[in-house]
Amino acid sequence: MNVFILEDEWIEQRYLDQTLRKIQTELGIPDLNINSFTEVNKLLSSLPDPSVDNVFLLDIKISGNKKAGRQASQQIRQHDPFATIIFITVHDEFLPTTYKFKSAALDFIAKDRDNIPTQLKDDLALITQRNHQHTGQQLVLKTGAGYLKEALDNIYYFEPNPANSHQSMLYTTDNQVITINATLNELEKTFPVLFRTHRHYLINPLKVVSINLQHHVLYLKNNDQAYPFSRLRTKAILTRLKENEQSLKII
Repeated sequence: MNVFILEDEWIEQRYLDQTLRKIQTELGIPDLNINSFTEVNKLLSSLPDPSVDNVFLLDIKISGNKKAGRQASQQIRQHDPFATIIFITVHDEFLPTTYKFKSAALDFIAKDRDNIPTQLKDDLALITQRNHQHTGQQLVLKTGAGYLKEALDNIYYFEPNPANSHQSMLYTTDNQVITINATLNELEKTFPVLFRTHRHYLINPLKVVSINLQHHVLYLKNNDQAYPFSRLRTKAILTRLKENEQSLKII
């Protein structure tokens, strides 16, 4: 989990950091990367790739600007539709207008109360549970138009883009072909749920329904096309399919 704090008071930054570390221990969060910022511009210039693992804790008032945090949340949301945004501020009166800024915030926590640790713990527990439920089921892919969140169940395979060596083509179960700004090697490293059967194919192994060991081809669910696989990968393919405990026809 990656947490980005926007807070212009050093004491508050330290308090949030310590609170988050304590929550990490209590919830058993394996990885928690905390990044703190006192200026909106520095935060916005350091935005990570979109991910459900990104969490932004934003104070609304920064350096005297009562709209800074809310305006930052707009830009964060435009860049990252999958991140979680939580406001932490003393300004309760801004609550009704906060959501008008389309930040789709998860929570609004008042600084002048003693419930910050409790509410933050509840929020992080919810985020952790939600992300665990969707692990391996949603792939966040970069396209020319921004980012695409594609369900694993809707993915057949990827192959190289013949027109651009830095891109791949995604083939989906609903007959879409989408250009992805990543190579097969990059996708393979990013999404271990996928499987490299051939230098030209990165497949969703959950879609494999039969495999022909003699001709070194496999077939995907509701798809009549035969996809070749490397002989050197035969053992690895069979092992992966066995691990998935899926119904499979071997010829």
